Amino acid sequence: YSAGRRQPPPGQAAGLVYSRFNNPNLEVLEDRLALWEGADSAAVFSSGMSAISTTLWAYLKPNDFLLMSQPLYGGTETLISRTFPSFGIGAVAVPDAINREAVMAGARAAVEMAKAKGGTVGLLITETPANPTNGLVDLALWREASEWIGTQQGGARPPLAVDNTLLGPVFQKPLEHGADLVIYSLTKYVGGHSDLVAGGVVGAKAMLAPVRSLRSSLGTQLDPNTSWMIMRSMETLALRMRASADNAARVAGYLAQHPQ
Repeated sequence: YSAGRRQPPPGQAAGLVYSRFNNPNLEVLEDRLALWEGADSAAVFSSGMSAISTTLWAYLKPNDFLLMSQPLYGGTETLISRTFPSFGIGAVAVPDAINREAVMAGARAAVEMAKAKGGTVGLLITETPANPTNGLVDLALWREASEWIGTQQGGARPPLAVDNTLLGPVFQKPLEHGADLVIYSLTKYVGGHSDLVAGGVVGAKAMLAPVRSLRSSLGTQLDPNTSWMIMRSMETLALRMRASADNAARVAGYLAQHPQ
């Protein structure tokens, strides 16, 4: 149903309107990804960076600031440090993401900088474990920081987005620890076969609404064939990730006892 033409009956959605917006494979994959995460909704993208950039653009506007743990994936840091300043979007980085004093100091700095420019702190973004250092983030602490920032902005709490590529959705579920949006490079463990590129964002329907809307405008949706390939991969996701964890534990145990 396009604008100016016949609209769906009251109480009914428009359905499959245009294959770039949605298609059967994409919608089934999104439903399955949401189930894995225990979430209301999911949106899939043409790459991990498509998921990250669409999410950040959906929640940030000129004169806004974001609070970020560091390091983040290199592509994410490049977007924030090289592209966002041209659009008047700033960032405050917190290298020690499990230190309460450091995180709250970063939150205060972000609020002050945003107020000075007439903007807000629009988003908090973390990655845990971080790529490539495996640094960890205290997600409950970052949720606390998000709520504190909200009190300084008249109740407008910025969402907490978490890149969960390296542990989830099998070993870590950030939504259970206060995250609002969970981001994935599905290319890696979820895809698992080095034969596809994709990304995903998971969360409540209301939180995903602006992300999904911007995705339609930008055209960063995932194609039907790759959607099908990821559903193939999800059949063995838990088996593969648990085998990888077991192998890593064996290697770590061997190295810990090695004389050199």
